[in-house]
Amino acid sequence: MSMFDRYPQPSDYIPNNRPRPCKHKCLDIMAGETAKHTFEVSFNVEEECESFEVIYLLGITPVIIKNTDSLEVDAEEHHSTITSNLTADETSIFANTLLEAKVQLKFFMLDETVTYSNIYTIKIKTALDASGEVKPIPPKPGVLGGLGYTED
Repeated sequence: MSMFDRYPQPSDYIPNNRPRPCKHKCLDIMAGETAKHTFEVSFNVEEECESFEVIYLLGITPVIIKNTDSLEVDAEEHHSTITSNLTADETSIFANTLLEAKVQLKFFMLDETVTYSNIYTIKIKTALDASGEVKPIPPKPGVLGGLGYTED
C-alpha cells in the first residue's frame, strides 16, 4: 500500500508544485524628486474612519506625517485607494542617509479605535546630480542633538 492510496485523486489531476513566492510591496523614493505613493485599503475609509494618516519613518524618527486633508482618496463600496504626494523638499529629507525608511497608514475609526496598516519598506535612491550635501534633521527640544551620551 502506497501513501497515495488513502488520498484518491481524479485521473486527470495534475498537481501544481511550483513555488508561490510572497511578494512584499516595496516603495521607492529618489531624494529630491516629487514622489507619489498609492495604498490600497480593504474598506471604505470615508464611511468607516474619522481620519487617517500616512507616517513616513526614517530610522526611529517619524519625519513626515500626512493627514487626511493632504491625501487623495478614492473610496468605493468595499475598497479605498489612498494616494500620498511628496514634494521635492520632503523627499530630500531621505538624501544621503544609511538609515532605514518605512511607511505605515494609521486609521482613526468611527468607533474610537485606532488601526494600523502593514509596514512598507522604502528603498531610497540617489539621483546622479545629487550635491552630496546633507541637510540635518533638527533635534527635538530637550535632547542633546540626538546624541546618546552626557558630558561629565
